Amino acid sequence: MSVFTTTAYTTDKATPGQRRVMLAAVDADGRLPDAANQRVLNGLPESWARTDVAAGGRFLTTEGRAVLAPLGRFFLLARANPETGHLPGTTGHSDMLALVRDGLAVLQDNDGRPVSVADRWELGNSLRITERGRRLVGMPLAVPPFAERHPVGSRAMWKLEGEPGRPVQILGWPLADGTVFVLPTSAHLSYAANREQPVPAEQIRPAPQPPTTTVTSRPDDRRNTMTDRKPAGPTLDDGLEALRGLAATVLKPMTPGGETWEQVKALDERATAGYELAERFTEFDQQATADRRAPKEWGISRELSEEQIAAELEKRPELQALGGFLATLATMGMAPWQMANLVRRVKAHQEVGADEG
Repeated sequence: MSVFTTTAYTTDKATPGQRRVMLAAVDADGRLPDAANQRVLNGLPESWARTDVAAGGRFLTTEGRAVLAPLGRFFLLARANPETGHLPGTTGHSDMLALVRDGLAVLQDNDGRPVSVADRWELGNSLRITERGRRLVGMPLAVPPFAERHPVGSRAMWKLEGEPGRPVQILGWPLADGTVFVLPTSAHLSYAANREQPVPAEQIRPAPQPPTTTVTSRPDDRRNTMTDRKPAGPTLDDGLEALRGLAATVLKPMTPGGETWEQVKALDERATAGYELAERFTEFDQQATADRRAPKEWGISRELSEEQIAAELEKRPELQALGGFLATLATMGMAPWQMANLVRRVKAHQEVGADEG
């Protein structure tokens, strides 16, 4: 069986009859149905479906599979979540119609019920890859052993010979060509190296486990600092840099005088980058919104009641020097122990100044 690799690309188009025959072959592990219309079979080029005398039939080739799903649609199918079937990002309308028409994807609601393409933009409706789509791109139909070691969404290391391991996030299962889609997670990589990409599954290693440390319990509240509550993850600056890179790809000028297939491929790449730009911008906007609201959500800024103020003054008498500023400093995000430290430092500074005088 020929494997449709991520480098396959074609601008050739099949007739509706040829497409139906080749789609039926996808369901049959690449073998063209013997009962198909002979005129249609005779019209299929040998480059699309090779004749295997020993097996007694014709089988789809890489080029034939590329006719069914050009590079842009192939990447959409290959990047589908193998567990849920969801296709990533935003799918163009023409691509959506083609994938649904060929039975490579199906439009469903949150409950898994098929819906018409006219309801594409209804909330909760999304495209999911079908069994035929999985077969076309070489995605396993059942959970492979690789997924037990590296589940979808887990962290791992991409290890090239002679190079240090690169942290990545697993996005799928290994395809028939032995590659698996991963997302590099290092913030120090360039934009080109920090995109979803297929890598050999044999180069994936388990992520090193961080050492477990035992933190001694302390009775005071100094362990509850603001930095302890700050969520980890990519910064807004990293997200902005990624958006700029995507925008540059979308606006990259076309090569004048290029071949037709080069122009079409460049347009496909622009469209894919545009969909990803829209998706990344939504994530960036959500992260920026959460960052603006973070101080309140983390509990840094808080209003102290009269009872709480009295309790803090009884616990830390030195706070009486702040007077009405105690509630104001709490609203600005300072914890009582931080205020007490501030009072002590001010008093120590005043005592030193008095001694020098």
